[in-house]
Amino acid sequence: MKPIKSLYNLLDKMIDYAGLFPPAKLAIEPSLKNYAEYIKSTDKWMMSRFIVPVSRLDEISTELMEVYSEEFPLSLSLISGDICNEIDSVNQFLNTHGNSSIFMGYESRISDLSTFSQRLLDIHQLCNNHNYNFNSFYEVAPSDNWLNEMKEAVSQISIFNSENNTEAGFKLRCGGVEAHMFPSAENIAHAILACRDAHLPMKFTAGLHHPIRHYNESVKTKMYGFFNIFIGGMIAHKFNLKIDELITILSDEDNENFTFDENTLCWKNYSISNTEIQTYRQDSFISYGSCSFNEPREDLQQLGLL
Repeated sequence: MKPIKSLYNLLDKMIDYAGLFPPAKLAIEPSLKNYAEYIKSTDKWMMSRFIVPVSRLDEISTELMEVYSEEFPLSLSLISGDICNEIDSVNQFLNTHGNSSIFMGYESRISDLSTFSQRLLDIHQLCNNHNYNFNSFYEVAPSDNWLNEMKEAVSQISIFNSENNTEAGFKLRCGGVEAHMFPSAENIAHAILACRDAHLPMKFTAGLHHPIRHYNESVKTKMYGFFNIFIGGMIAHKFNLKIDELITILSDEDNENFTFDENTLCWKNYSISNTEIQTYRQDSFISYGSCSFNEPREDLQQLGLL
């Protein structure tokens, strides 16, 4: 089934495959084989990058890379606490598999906000020195002071982008394998609005296997839906929503409130045009990491959307 145009624009390259991470936590070989299968499937338009820690690149053998090529490359989003100190490993991998791999993204957790601006500068210089052009996203570790630290991180990234003509973004964790790992809808809304006001791109990770928010028995809590997050965020941008209005969309569990046609997507009476969807996806809501590609596809099929 060919997807409706507005749905296609919403889901286009939305999912970064994180098969190495919980709850799937697959070994490197099946993860790579899955990704190769996905980027050659009829649903390949939804798949974006393969997420892997730099520390595990040496596990990817020449034999495992045989399923990739210039036409179907291994598009990498690399996770590292300090990419500057691990760049030799990255260079070695790319020099060996340069015709069948691309370094497209970098993801990292902020360890110290007091030195974060210098770290951003070091990574910027690294890109210039090695002629790299990757998207970078930074997340703040969960803590009792997360909200203030998130706002400080967003501010520092925004200032750095303005001064250096860069497009670094913020990474937001939306769940995990236990109930306490799921942030409140209020915190998610605060992050989306902070990034909106600072003009920062966002990517999301964890807990977004399904399109609509729902109670999940395995983790004994409600999981957010990628429709809620992405569509809610777009509506918040276009209509300058306040936090309570965005929380309502993030918390909505009725799939009938999310509708699609050839020209627009809607949540209730709010609508986003195809051109706006493409712009928001390119500039503001880049992707989300998921250890499963089958679950979102199956849910979309059950909703009659795929």
